[in-house]
Amino acid sequence: MGSVTQPSVLPRQRLRSGVDKLSASDPQVDLGRRRRRGSSTPANGKEGGPTLPNLPPRRSATALRRAADGGSFRTIVIAFLANIVIGIAKLIAGLVSGSTGMLAEAAHSAADSVNEVFLAVGLHRARQPADDAHPFGHARERFLWAFMAAIASFLIGGCLSIGIAIAELKARHPVSGGLTAWIVLTISFAADGTSWLQGMRQARRQAKDYGITVWRYLVRASDPVVRAVLVEDSAALIGLCLAAGGLLLTKILKTSIPDSLASLLIGVLLSVTAFGLARPFADFLVGRSIPAPQFEALQAIIKKDAAIEQVLSLRAMYAGPEEVIVLAKVHPSEGMNIEQLSRAMDDLDHRIRRELPFVADVFIDVTAYRADENSRKGKGSTRKS
Repeated sequence: MGSVTQPSVLPRQRLRSGVDKLSASDPQVDLGRRRRRGSSTPANGKEGGPTLPNLPPRRSATALRRAADGGSFRTIVIAFLANIVIGIAKLIAGLVSGSTGMLAEAAHSAADSVNEVFLAVGLHRARQPADDAHPFGHARERFLWAFMAAIASFLIGGCLSIGIAIAELKARHPVSGGLTAWIVLTISFAADGTSWLQGMRQARRQAKDYGITVWRYLVRASDPVVRAVLVEDSAALIGLCLAAGGLLLTKILKTSIPDSLASLLIGVLLSVTAFGLARPFADFLVGRSIPAPQFEALQAIIKKDAAIEQVLSLRAMYAGPEEVIVLAKVHPSEGMNIEQLSRAMDDLDHRIRRELPFVADVFIDVTAYRADENSRKGKGSTRKS
């Protein structure tokens, strides 16, 4: 996905009608937003001379709206406060009752609290302005910090819970259960449920922008906050049910084995959740293309433009949460002069960003060659050989 019949070897020759001359004479000519970001090339071609002016990186309309709304920060704060309060309560209840399930849930809440800190750091880092070393800004750091949060969840929550369960299975001790543990479980369920509802409200709002269901949006979502908080809170609610089931069976069967098994299952749940979150974040870090329906919509916009005769190559990659960079190599329609072509590319740029508000920037490379010409040359060289 993300490619349109790209020729095997695409010559670098540009339109001979003056495109290169125009671009060289005026570095700010915006031919399809072919902007030189982070360039340190001297304007006079000599070392130490003044550098070419760089336009600031653009943000997608969707990302700007999310930043103004502040929903991600609000979701993180609610989840963090809920996890801190109930984590302390679970720890106390676990120590008092001797329940390894409650101790595992305390580790679960601790891991989720660390996750919220990582997500908040990612939000802060993403606001840093672009510089020479990072010409597209720091938005992709949110994927990095979300990936680190998933790893922390595995190490703090998953491994610790499994370790506690194994130690308890080897050296069993009585579990009193008691009213304290059940009160804490009830309060924890209410707190995690509140955080889950906040995450679900945000997910519904964002899914509505794309015209898809919440669950389909969560599978595709590039926003790490919504994905991480909602998945973690869902796992927390399941973990509480496991802890409650372990306590109940321990009381009925008069053995600590069910409670220890609940701790083991909570650890496995956290590990699976962590890997499930880390995998898509790793994809976004490497450079993930937009989903097929959105790519097809982008392709249709470019293909139907009157100024473009042929699309040779098309890429659309996430540069940050809900911020996509579009790269296209096209052959223009015949009979257009430089001014007409420049205006047509500007219009196409505006049309793409208007109809696909998650697009942050568009770079269009105009070439004189067609795919069929290059294909004929390739066949000819094959015959000669």
